[in-house]
Amino acid sequence: MPMIIPSPRTGIYPIIHENVFIAPNAVIIGDIKIKEGANIWFGAILRGDWGEILIGKNTSIQENVVIHSEQGKKVLIGSNCIIGHRATIHGPCEIGNGCLVGISSNVLHNSKMGDGSMLGAGAVLVNNEIPPRTLAVGIPAKIKKDLPKNNKFIGEQTSIEYVKNGFEFKKFFEQNSNLL
Repeated sequence: MPMIIPSPRTGIYPIIHENVFIAPNAVIIGDIKIKEGANIWFGAILRGDWGEILIGKNTSIQENVVIHSEQGKKVLIGSNCIIGHRATIHGPCEIGNGCLVGISSNVLHNSKMGDGSMLGAGAVLVNNEIPPRTLAVGIPAKIKKDLPKNNKFIGEQTSIEYVKNGFEFKKFFEQNSNLL
């Protein structure tokens, strides 16, 4: 079963909607709110012991993601986002709705991603902002190009598939509790 505990510092418990998939080896600590349809995959660590973390509806926090914040600060992640494998999110920072944070990338202090923006794989965003519907890449992350404005946000294009996959995994583990 996942480790879901209050913050030893503040005593605040995570608040998790009942329709969320959380992998058996995920760690969720403290002042964290996870909305309906979100999915927290294997090895993810969400540490709200120092600051608040909000995960929006239908957002996918993929394998080995680490999310944390400075004391008294917030990490805000919108709805329908994809936070790619091994990404690090360290607040204070804000990720808008429908964003995609690429594999092994970092969203760090005082950064903001506008709705529908994308941070490329391995990029580092720190003390900067990505406007809505733009792609940023590199270290430090720089704007590469505008994303199409005539379709869904980049994260929305696949977030619902991860919601469905999360529900399948949740059902599997409920039916096979002997594997936990």
